[in-house]
Amino acid sequence: MIVPVRGKVGDLASIYSFNEVGSLIWQSMESPKGLAELITVVEQEYSVTHDQAERDVKQFLQDMLSANLVEVREQVSMAAINSTTHHDLQTSSR
Repeated sequence: MIVPVRGKVGDLASIYSFNEVGSLIWQSMESPKGLAELITVVEQEYSVTHDQAERDVKQFLQDMLSANLVEVREQVSMAAINSTTHHDLQTSSR
């Protein structure tokens, strides 16, 4: 479970609970990771196709970016997450 802290106060109205895949991605982002690295982690852990892992990681990142729980490094736009060819995105949990 993630409780966002805003203004030094826990935002209890915005508690996030992750499924197993989301938890794996979140834990993997303890240090900044590229999009391709996160996809590989999911592929290997769950023995899913690259396309499925990519969809899952991108959806998770979109959700977390919308909630301001992760940040994109190196001024990469949201379009990079929506792109199927860009794998240099660096993300980290906040």
